[in-house]
Amino acid sequence: MKKIIFILALLSAFSCDYIDEPLTPLEGGAGDCIIPTFPTNTNTKRNVLVEDFTGHLCNNCPSAAYTIDTIKNNIGSQVIPVAIHVTAQFAAPKTSGTKYRTDFQTVGGDEIKLNFAPAAGLPSMMASRIDTFSSPAKFNLSIYTLSSAVRQLIDDAPVVNMQIISTIDADNKICAFTEVEVLQTLSDDHSIVYMLLEDSIVDWQLYNGSGGDPAYSSGDISNYVHKHVLRKSMNGWEGKKIIESGAAIGDKIIEGSSFEITNSSWRTNHLEVVAFVYNNRTKEVMQVVKAKL
Repeated sequence: MKKIIFILALLSAFSCDYIDEPLTPLEGGAGDCIIPTFPTNTNTKRNVLVEDFTGHLCNNCPSAAYTIDTIKNNIGSQVIPVAIHVTAQFAAPKTSGTKYRTDFQTVGGDEIKLNFAPAAGLPSMMASRIDTFSSPAKFNLSIYTLSSAVRQLIDDAPVVNMQIISTIDADNKICAFTEVEVLQTLSDDHSIVYMLLEDSIVDWQLYNGSGGDPAYSSGDISNYVHKHVLRKSMNGWEGKKIIESGAAIGDKIIEGSSFEITNSSWRTNHLEVVAFVYNNRTKEVMQVVKAKL
């Protein structure tokens, strides 16, 4: 029998609840996060998650970032980018000198790359983790194929609808909740992932001078603006299963995650939370939303 998993986490930093259950405070690791009341979701559009595998020592990567910026500017808020700095070769911080000292790597970042585009060099991108069947880099898209892949998705009717509410308190504790509403009958397990991003980080970037923002010259760029940088997979890079063996139209789940920021260099006014639901069998991201803190 199809069912929705309902778990109140006692020892972890997330919780879920049916929407028709009493709205109670979270317990355990989630501390004093309170499940919010969500308004009626009137969204009718499918958003597209664009994941950009990059690194500050990848001199070709600014061209991918500029391509994503152009696509987002042309399409709008349906495009939700995430920059994931991966591999020691391109993303590890320098241990001497003054350049490239920032560590943009994250726990789980390399695992995402290895699981979805293991043979692809940088830069490489994914659009809602659609399988391109070009094994072994089967989810990989280039700067030449990304736009058409995104445009093929934005007119799709969403399979699930989502809305997100995120807050941050005086102690830099983030509480994020998402309402997931099933709009089409599902037959597979589905999981939800929470990502914490920081936008507009001014730092070093190596650039070959080709295909990127014309505001930059080539070489070592000291004032490069790193956008939508993944800082933390709040509930792990694989996320948490919230639908088991499918779900019926009209089912709703509220899922939450929390994280306390301890890195003083992260600017809270530039943080945002991205949440997405994906099909555990096909890995396709069915819907994605974001909220600034």
